[in-house]
Amino acid sequence: MGDMVRFVGLTLGSLRLDVPFFQASLSGYSNYAMRSLAREFGCPFTMADMILAKSAAEPRVLRKACFRPGNDEHPIGAQIVGKVPSIMAKAAFDLVAAGYDLIDLNFACPAPKVLRRGRGGALLNDPETVIDIVKAVRDCVGVPILMKLRIGADHEPESADNFWEIVTRSIEQGVDALVIHGRAVSDRYRDKADWDVPAAVKRRFPQATIIGSGDIFDAAATVDLMKRTGLDGFIVARGAIGNPWIFRDLRCVWENRPVPPAPDLAERRAVMLEHFERILQGYPERKAVGNFRKFTVRYARCHPKRKPAVLALMKGRTRGEVEAAINTWFTEDYPRCPPQVRLGTPPQGVPKWICGGA
Repeated sequence: MGDMVRFVGLTLGSLRLDVPFFQASLSGYSNYAMRSLAREFGCPFTMADMILAKSAAEPRVLRKACFRPGNDEHPIGAQIVGKVPSIMAKAAFDLVAAGYDLIDLNFACPAPKVLRRGRGGALLNDPETVIDIVKAVRDCVGVPILMKLRIGADHEPESADNFWEIVTRSIEQGVDALVIHGRAVSDRYRDKADWDVPAAVKRRFPQATIIGSGDIFDAAATVDLMKRTGLDGFIVARGAIGNPWIFRDLRCVWENRPVPPAPDLAERRAVMLEHFERILQGYPERKAVGNFRKFTVRYARCHPKRKPAVLALMKGRTRGEVEAAINTWFTEDYPRCPPQVRLGTPPQGVPKWICGGA
């Protein structure tokens, strides 16, 4: 840890973070409730849920409270996905006017419904459109611009050529940081993320801010990862779902302080109830229950009776039923979670999508 000091902090254009990590935009997850918990646990900067550019460009959409940043969560970034430069530019302009401090352009999303419409990761096959979008957005906003991409559409040589063309030209156009996920779009979330490609980008463009993404689940391992790759920082995505403690642990690691013990069930219960309450403040009860259900598998991932605990949580249809399930299954003084818990398949009876994420 002695030479770690050179890694501390992260510069995103005009934004200065005191640690080299932040929370990614997670489609369907990173609403105000999740973001506010992340900040309380030590995350210096969060990204809002991904939003379709043509929706963000509609004034009536941005008037909705769920699409506007809270007064207590600056700095905050907005991530947009789309394929028409002029619409992406208008969306970026309107989001900045709504109070966002940074714009993130998504050219990485592997979701089939996004790819079918030629958005997200599909644009890695079209460097010209990507660069046109970067230019259009850069010309109309003064806030920092990030670009999220994967290491290619697939593993064919043409995809690698497109990737390097996009990287080179976007840096030339003044993108403030590249966030590179170490998988191809065709991989979705299979196998391990390849951090060697982001490392190669950093070696080729040492003056650029290059941020890594993929499989950040273990706080202690991030120090060696940064030393090995030479990257400027990393984002936390799936590892933060149902696990705000990862930011507490990361901050301890990067501030050279002891990492506290993993939370016991009583602490998990308190945070789950608080998380659920914050969702309820922003959504009608039925929608809030559905939104919180996506987090329950991760909150219970190391419960000693994981299967019945998750199934009980999933069965809740009202506020009272969900809170009763939490209070029933997170009360006994079971052993604490082991410090490193990998994401696994969901228990039988739980839909596989519930363990998805970005």
